Amino acid sequence: MKYSSKIIESKDVRNQVNRFLPRIKGMIQSGKPLPLLVTCRTVPVDILRWLKSHSLYPRLYWYDREGSMEIGGYGSLMTVSEDDPSRFLTAFGKLSAMLDKHPQKDFLRFLGGMSFSPQEKQDNRWEDFPGFWFVLPEVMMLRINEDYFVSAGVLLEGHEDVNETFTSILESLKKTQAENPSPTPDQFPAIITRTDHPDYTGWTNNVDTSLHEISEGKIDKVVLARRTDLLFEKPVDAVDYLHALKDANDRCYCFLLQPRQDTAFLGATPERLFKTEKNLLVSEAACSTVVRGADPDEDQRRSAWLLQNRKELSEHGFVTGDLLEKFQQITKNACLSGQPKILQLANVQHLVSNISGVLENGISIGEIVSIMHPTAAVGGYPGPAATSLIKRLEPFGRGWYAGPVGIISHESAEMAVGIRSSLVTDRVISLFTGAGIVQGSTPESEWQEIEDKMSTAFKVLSGGLE
Repeated sequence: MKYSSKIIESKDVRNQVNRFLPRIKGMIQSGKPLPLLVTCRTVPVDILRWLKSHSLYPRLYWYDREGSMEIGGYGSLMTVSEDDPSRFLTAFGKLSAMLDKHPQKDFLRFLGGMSFSPQEKQDNRWEDFPGFWFVLPEVMMLRINEDYFVSAGVLLEGHEDVNETFTSILESLKKTQAENPSPTPDQFPAIITRTDHPDYTGWTNNVDTSLHEISEGKIDKVVLARRTDLLFEKPVDAVDYLHALKDANDRCYCFLLQPRQDTAFLGATPERLFKTEKNLLVSEAACSTVVRGADPDEDQRRSAWLLQNRKELSEHGFVTGDLLEKFQQITKNACLSGQPKILQLANVQHLVSNISGVLENGISIGEIVSIMHPTAAVGGYPGPAATSLIKRLEPFGRGWYAGPVGIISHESAEMAVGIRSSLVTDRVISLFTGAGIVQGSTPESEWQEIEDKMSTAFKVLSGGLE
């Protein structure tokens, strides 16, 4: 099979270069280069397989959970990164300023995210991931509903002429063709060892300590995470792993952030942090968990239990209350949906409530992120006390686990929460998952909840899915 850009016309490419080159060059000031992007319709492709067929890095991928947008890209046309947390707002401002003023603002899409807690000292497994990292890929394949587009760009410094720009972009577009990209394997290399951080004894101690803090009124809820390291016989290709996860998970955002060949952060997460459409902000509280039933009747009984269980409703209440407080800081007319509903995923069910509001004038994307993250669904409540306890108890740095990941463009931004996620480093895949600890929690039940949440990834990697 050949993935082709054969419907791309060189005349169309030249017309776009002629149209935008003078305008973009006229904006270049103080030696700060700006991107020029050419976008053309193309034939349908399997975007993940297309991405795998190209060996340039970074590789980036985003799939929204409704399936209406899918984007894969490689190379870096422009990167905005930052490790100093005090400058994250400035970095977001740099992105927003370019997207607001650029002549091609409707075509530029930055993919990336940030770490869960930029202040924490990261271990070396996260060394390829800055605290803040957003990339405009050099080449992108984009699907919007049923329409497919391919984009390629150059970074202009102000001296380029039409012919050299046209030639450069046309060459990039030709390289988007891929001959016989390899399929997703039927099974992955064998798993040699599994190591849990913390182990069950450490987990029990952490939960007991958290319950003591709750009983003393210091916190209402804390979300404790576990990292499970799987050592494989051979390296696992990150794109193959995500492809299998995507096939196994419905109603999830799928993402890949791969700075180089042997390192990638990826996941299939059900949780939206927020989405903006012009001045509308929407989010949701998704938490409280029960495993899926073996048949529809049992599924229904478990859903009913989740909707009535006092402990699960209490946990959900902390998350919705936290979200409402955050919305009241940055929106007007904040509206929380009525009673929680059931969100059914491949292996578990959650309670979910929706919230929306109209953004106050002048609220920036950086301010939205700084106020919304972390939610009580991944940190706890109250936030500062819960986050402090997490840093004290967890025997690893979260890195980008549970941090915001997503896409930023001129008209909209959508950020998911990087849970149900994995860090791929050569022959090791680290699975990250958390559980909310509230009054009534037990170490046994919360350990099993994490096992349930990880089960799809385990099955994918061990060949257990039919």
